Amino acid sequence: MTLPLAVAGHPALELCNTRAGWGDAEPREYLGTYADLAVWARELGLLSPAVTRRLLRDAATDPVTATEVLERTRALRSDLYAALTSPAAPPAALRRLTTELADAATSVQLQHGPEGLRLARDDESLAAPLRAVADATRQLVEDGLSTDVGRCPGAGCGWLFLRNGRSRRWCIMAICGNRAKARRHAERQRSAQSA
Repeated sequence: MTLPLAVAGHPALELCNTRAGWGDAEPREYLGTYADLAVWARELGLLSPAVTRRLLRDAATDPVTATEVLERTRALRSDLYAALTSPAAPPAALRRLTTELADAATSVQLQHGPEGLRLARDDESLAAPLRAVADATRQLVEDGLSTDVGRCPGAGCGWLFLRNGRSRRWCIMAICGNRAKARRHAERQRSAQSA
């Protein structure tokens, strides 16, 4: 299991970054299975280790529900990405996003603790990771942070991140930024050699 680096600065944006290469013919998918989703949520502090262990056991005995939750989470991710990156997000995507966020608001709340964001109560249903990230998405919007989201222009990337008022351009300068610099340098070298 390979999980993406946490570079966004907010769990809702980290969800969008569980896919790389937005718009590419073959994007990279980090949430291939329900287990990937549960472990990713645990690593972000959205689920406790004990709840994650229970969810993984439950997913093994109810793979149909686990798959449904995974698909709903991926749909939330796509709708959120569209809403954050397009000034004219499709109305259907906004309606689906609104519905998912309303469901999260009535079922699970996040709280800040010494170890970061945590569920205010242990939700043991298989939908716990979806509800936790939907609630984080609601908080992103309520806190007004959705206006300060940047999109990495790196080839095969498209990851989102909070700019925090800075002029941040890349998800990770050492990766996407350096690749772009190397590409530009190689292009200049080829142009100089062909001239």
